[in-house]
Amino acid sequence: MNTLRRHLHTLKATVAAALLAATVASCGDEHQGYNDKISYAEIVTVAPMSADGLHTFTFRRRDDSPLITLTAAKLPSTAPKEGKRALLLYVPASGEPYASGAITVRSISTINTDTAIVRPIERYRWDANPVFLNSVWRTGDYLNFRFRADYSDRPRFFGLVVDSVTATEPWPKAYLMHNLNGAPQNYLRESYASFDISSVWQRPGCLGLEVHVADSNLPQDVYRFTK
Repeated sequence: MNTLRRHLHTLKATVAAALLAATVASCGDEHQGYNDKISYAEIVTVAPMSADGLHTFTFRRRDDSPLITLTAAKLPSTAPKEGKRALLLYVPASGEPYASGAITVRSISTINTDTAIVRPIERYRWDANPVFLNSVWRTGDYLNFRFRADYSDRPRFFGLVVDSVTATEPWPKAYLMHNLNGAPQNYLRESYASFDISSVWQRPGCLGLEVHVADSNLPQDVYRFTK
C-alpha cells in the first residue's frame, strides 16, 4: 500500500491514493493455540528503543491523562518505524490495560500519521467527499479519528487544516479535509488517522479546538475539545 504523503499547501493531489487501513504486522507465534488472555488496542507513538534494547510505545488514555509507556521484547520486522503512530493490539504482562510496563504484541498496524497544517480554509474544498465517522478523540497533542472512506487507486487530498484566519483566536477552527479529486465513489474502507496539533494546541491563549467534519454517519459535524 502506498504511503500517505502531505503536500496540501501546493494545491496538488499528491496525497497517496489509498488511505492506510489494515496494514497489520503480527507476531505469528503468539497466535498458536488457545489463549484466554485479554488483548487491548490503543493508538500509540512508536518511541525510540530503550537502553536495554526493548521496543517502546507511548500513549495517553484520554485528553491529558498521564503518559503511559509500554515495552516489548519482540516486534514484527515490518512494524512501523520510530516516530510513527500505530494501532497496537497487545496483552499487558500485569493484566492492567492502562499502566506502564511490559507487554506482548499481538499485532501492530500502520495508520495515517500527519501534522495539522495552518492555511486559509477557503483554499480547499475540504468537505468535497464526506467520511463515515465512527469517533474522534484527543490524546495529548494528538487528534485521532476512526472512520471509513472511499477506496481509490488515485491520489486524493486528505489532512487536518487549521484555518489561519482563526489560528490565533481562543478557539481555532480545524477541518478534516477529504477530497477524492474527481475519483469515483467506491466501497468504504475503515481507516485511522492521528494528527499532531501541538503547534496550535500549545499556543498561549488557546482555550480549545473546534473541529469540523463532513460526516455521512453521525448527525453531529462540529466537535469542541477544551483545554
